[in-house]
Amino acid sequence: MTKPLEPSRFMRWFTISTLTGIALVVALVVIVDPYDQYRVVARPGFNLIKPGLTRHQSEIKLTQAVEMRADALILGHSRAEVGFDPEAPVFVRQGLSAYNLAIPGAGISNARGQVEYLHQIGIKPKVVVLGVEFLDFMEAPQNAASTISHQRPANDRHPVTHWFWRFDSLFSLGSVKDTIRTLLIQYDNEAAIMTSRGFNPLNEYGPIMRREGYYPLFRQRAQENTKTYLKKAKGSLSSADFDHLRAILDIAAESGSDVKLIIYPYHAQILALFEETRLWSSFWKWKDLLVREVSAAKQRHPGTRIALFDFSGYGNYNCEKIPAKGDRTTGTRWYWEAGHFKKELGDIVLESVFSNSADTFQMINVEQDKPDTFGFQLNESNTILNLRRIYQERSRCMKSYPALFGEAIELVAGA
Repeated sequence: MTKPLEPSRFMRWFTISTLTGIALVVALVVIVDPYDQYRVVARPGFNLIKPGLTRHQSEIKLTQAVEMRADALILGHSRAEVGFDPEAPVFVRQGLSAYNLAIPGAGISNARGQVEYLHQIGIKPKVVVLGVEFLDFMEAPQNAASTISHQRPANDRHPVTHWFWRFDSLFSLGSVKDTIRTLLIQYDNEAAIMTSRGFNPLNEYGPIMRREGYYPLFRQRAQENTKTYLKKAKGSLSSADFDHLRAILDIAAESGSDVKLIIYPYHAQILALFEETRLWSSFWKWKDLLVREVSAAKQRHPGTRIALFDFSGYGNYNCEKIPAKGDRTTGTRWYWEAGHFKKELGDIVLESVFSNSADTFQMINVEQDKPDTFGFQLNESNTILNLRRIYQERSRCMKSYPALFGEAIELVAGA
């Protein structure tokens, strides 16, 4: 018979085995480096491609942006994360090192926290590109009664300064899973990834579109959006979110940053739903309030460079036709679905906001090789002109794509 181990020897063996296992797990995470934090090894075919982030997103992105010494920051939520590529040609021509700090599902309070943290550690970006989302500024009815402005405590530290996320990203079941995912996606062109500069190319949408076509995703998102918009329409604009925007503008002005606020290029389907769900008046009021905030920030900080660009509307890009039901071969050029535009359109938006034009920007017509206006730089003197632009675009979109507006009516009626 085998003689059983003495308790002391067993404990010694158990401790050594446990510590060895922990060391191996930590070593594996550090070497494979799924979150691009350690960079001990960076080898094509092994760990160069990183998986999309599912946790500690803001902390990891902020850390990477700081280490990269990025001087152009992209802020916002998922529309910005999948639409604005920090490696777009315009950033290269401008000599800027850009990083995409946008976080899916995050409101403008998250962008404020990021900007405040960077300011506290002495980071002063040359350019800040901030995507502003109308729906994030709309409070649900149960919260609408509160108009009190809540000030953030002066000692309110960003989670990136806490130790737990670093420990969790090094030694946890989640980090091991992401390590394995990193090894498996190196030769998978359709895996969910994040580039080294924080951009999400939505590679995983490829097989979905080939299998189902674009229509089901557009339709599903439209049904979800309709329910959300009907609820939002019962609420009101949030004063707290304008406080967050004001803080971002003040910090950027103190840092000497060139700020470019972007109203996203929503697909026309979303604007048609805004109309049918009675969100349109709030949408327009929100734009007016944005204009006032920009004007007030310029008065508080003379000489500061802040510009507000409106890419919403019914123009040729926005009014792109959605492939028909059952069509699995026809693709879209500009949109994944109504809420998320592709990098190709994002590149055009970025070219526009970095252009030297004052009010409108000459782009290439998507149907013909003729100049076409896309994007409008808003200020207090041209809001009526902007409204006229959108109504003119709507008339053209209605003529070329009447089914879009009929579907919006049907969606609201069936919600």
